[in-house]
Amino acid sequence: MFRAFFRRPTLPGRRRPRAVALLATTLLLTGTAAVLPPAASGAEPPPLPVKTLSRSSWAFTDAADPFHVKVDAPGDAPVGARLDATGPHVSRSYYTLDLSSLLGKHVVAAALTVPEKRAADCAHRALELWSTAPVTAKSSWAKPPAELTRLATAGTPESGCPADLAALDLTAALAKAVQAGEKTLTLELRVPAAHELDPRYGRWFAADVSLRVTYNTPPGVPANLRTEAPDAACATTAPGVFARVSNFPVTGHYAEVADPDAGQELVAHWEMWSVDDPSVRRDLDWPVTDGKAYAQFDNPGLPPDRTYAWRLRVTDGLDTSAWSPTCYLTPDSVAPEVPDVTSEVYLTDSPWDPRGGIGVPGQFTFTAHGSADVVRYEYRFGDQSGWTSVPAEPLGGPATVTFTPRDSGSFSVAVRSVDRANNYSYERYRSFTVRDIRPYVWSTLYPPYSADPDGNVGVPGVFDLSPGLPDTVSYGYHLEHGPEQTVAADAEGKAHVTLAPAHGGQNVLYVRNTGADGTVSLYREYKFDVDTAPNVTWDGSLQIGSATTFRLTPRLAGTTSYTAWFTGYQDAPIGDPITVPARADGTAAFGWTPPKADSVALRVRSTDAAGTQSEVRYTSLYVDGAAPSVTRTGGADAPGEPGTFTFRSTLKNTAEFVYWPSTDPTHKLTAPARPDGTAEVTWTPTEAGNVWFTAQARNTSGVPSAEGSTSFVVYDSPVVTSADFRSWPYGPMLPGSFRLTTRLAGTVAFEFAVDSYTTTDVPARPDGTADVGYTPSTSGYHTVYVRARAADGKTSGWNYYSFTVTDRPLVSSADYPGGQAGGPGVAGTFTFAPGAPGTTAYVYHVHDDYRGTDEPEQTVPVDAGGKASMSWTPQQGGSYTVTVQGRKDDGSLTEAAYYTFSVAYRAAAPAGD
Repeated sequence: MFRAFFRRPTLPGRRRPRAVALLATTLLLTGTAAVLPPAASGAEPPPLPVKTLSRSSWAFTDAADPFHVKVDAPGDAPVGARLDATGPHVSRSYYTLDLSSLLGKHVVAAALTVPEKRAADCAHRALELWSTAPVTAKSSWAKPPAELTRLATAGTPESGCPADLAALDLTAALAKAVQAGEKTLTLELRVPAAHELDPRYGRWFAADVSLRVTYNTPPGVPANLRTEAPDAACATTAPGVFARVSNFPVTGHYAEVADPDAGQELVAHWEMWSVDDPSVRRDLDWPVTDGKAYAQFDNPGLPPDRTYAWRLRVTDGLDTSAWSPTCYLTPDSVAPEVPDVTSEVYLTDSPWDPRGGIGVPGQFTFTAHGSADVVRYEYRFGDQSGWTSVPAEPLGGPATVTFTPRDSGSFSVAVRSVDRANNYSYERYRSFTVRDIRPYVWSTLYPPYSADPDGNVGVPGVFDLSPGLPDTVSYGYHLEHGPEQTVAADAEGKAHVTLAPAHGGQNVLYVRNTGADGTVSLYREYKFDVDTAPNVTWDGSLQIGSATTFRLTPRLAGTTSYTAWFTGYQDAPIGDPITVPARADGTAAFGWTPPKADSVALRVRSTDAAGTQSEVRYTSLYVDGAAPSVTRTGGADAPGEPGTFTFRSTLKNTAEFVYWPSTDPTHKLTAPARPDGTAEVTWTPTEAGNVWFTAQARNTSGVPSAEGSTSFVVYDSPVVTSADFRSWPYGPMLPGSFRLTTRLAGTVAFEFAVDSYTTTDVPARPDGTADVGYTPSTSGYHTVYVRARAADGKTSGWNYYSFTVTDRPLVSSADYPGGQAGGPGVAGTFTFAPGAPGTTAYVYHVHDDYRGTDEPEQTVPVDAGGKASMSWTPQQGGSYTVTVQGRKDDGSLTEAAYYTFSVAYRAAAPAGD
């Protein structure tokens, strides 16, 4: 029945197909496996993007209705043969997928899932999945879409019924369609021809399918290409961007890269090659960061002065962008020649030849001196700190600038050429001198910068005008903002005008001269001051608390009042402004009592009846604080020792002194002043330390003076004296003693040490003194440390007494005491005294200092007192030195003593001869 019914209708010109036997197969998926790229080294690469496509439409054909197609019908999608109430049917279902979202992408994997809804017989299933031509309105069972490629087959599932068609690999088919630019993909699900008429193989599937696509979007073509040095956009034609050779050994390039797939690691492959010889090239792979591609080519060995091309493309590991546009770069190693500069107005063979003038414009022309690739010139005049650019027009051509001096004197112009590669030439310097063609102005009554007291508002003065132009014929002038007037020059080119200033303070007279050829100079601004400030006088010096009278004399005509004010540090006001009316003669006076000692400023101005104010007279003043002198006339050296202090002050009408020591600053003491303005007080310190003794005078009005003081130190440490051991001259290493005198009340003992703080107690006498014996054991510098201790355990501060001893003998001679004495043949006796105990003999010799000879060394034993003497007779006059060492009882020698003396060249005649 089914075989007879399910026959393809015979269409005109088409043979009827032959029936195909139904075959049973097991579940089998075939197709192209998706292969993913290996992960990049290091971190795990981000997963590729995935999207799921659903059908945009579906349709099925039915052999029972052979000339129509049913599109987007409700219900499930029938596949194969079936029998229902309307009769037998054989169907194929078609799914259309919209691929427009995948165009331009690389399909990496595609897996199709078709849910199965029902099965006629679970034991029998055979299916084929085909790609076909699109379903159209003319499609039907009789005219089905052309089958293109069988993509997958499916047999009886191992388990489950119904069983979805899952993970059908459509990678190859989908990739092919996307690469071909197809906007849709039509899939046909059918039963193989061998079983298509067997109702046991009939199935029903969902009207929708799910195609899971893993894809990659190739990076975009790099854009916005730039060269780093110089910073320039890509030049797509040769010779391209010109670069300085100094920049070329390390060449940097930039590009912007867009990748629709976020998070992928992009690598840019760069190429750079010589246009003339492509074998001279560099290739570089460099990571892309934040959408920016950058490459730095180290180019040692790439010869300059030829054109190079560069480009790049970008890969994400799967796909690579198209090449960027090719850019061109030409490194230029040749700097331009030093340019030339000319000016008909200002430049001559001699830089000292004055030309032009203030305000006279002059053109300066720069030329490239044969360098054909100069694009601009950079120049500056005089002390200008920056360079100004002007283009060379055309390339390698000249440029002209205009310079108008605003002053006279020596000027210079510097210019350098810059080529296309930004190579700079050396600089060309030219010096020139600008004439001051402004007129000269002078006035005896109104000299510049300092006011003449004879000048004033309304007082006319003569202004002498001298030419700045050699052929001056006239002068134009105006005072302040008045109208300009003209005066003719005399035969010498000079003129004189009489003008009266209209206001005080600074006035400006503007004068310019005109030459016979019509040249007009700039204005000379002649500035002069008109002093309208009042004169201020006073007697004597200013002192705190004493009134001073200031006398005011007007310089402003019709003065009716004066205003004065005082200021201190940083112009801080001192009191309120003082306003006094003027007398009939315009003078006035006011008194002021300084409230404190300081450097102050007095400012005074006058005002007339119309309210016009004069200039301000500034006067610097010093207010004497009358600080008393404080003199310590004796005592107060130790605690409990009274001291006398004398105070003297120049404060007028001194009534008393307030004084205090720094040891008790809150306890202020007073002493009345004597008629001569002095006072004497007694103060006894109670403790040791530094003391500032401060006093302040007060006058009869209670105004205090500034503070005066003296400082001193109160000691409680013992006083150490010694006649045997001195700081200078050095003493011998012989027994001696120290006298200790206390300054601490109730002293019972002294703690005494030499060269250490390991002390020995020395009892004090009732009068607070003690004597300590000491014999030095070594020569050199020594220090005594001592402090006093009272019965209650209180100790004083330490005192230090330093001295120096030596074991060298002491040498003396009454006959040759050191100055010139004696003479040839006059014997002299020299006495040696011990410098250390235990001396048994003295070893000595005499040295002739002038002749450099030594007499033989001799030894002389000591007498019972440890001394010895020797007699020596000089043979010639001159300088001699006796060197003496003591020999100790252990055989060692002391340090040497040197006794130098002079022998007269002729002995003095005996008295009476």
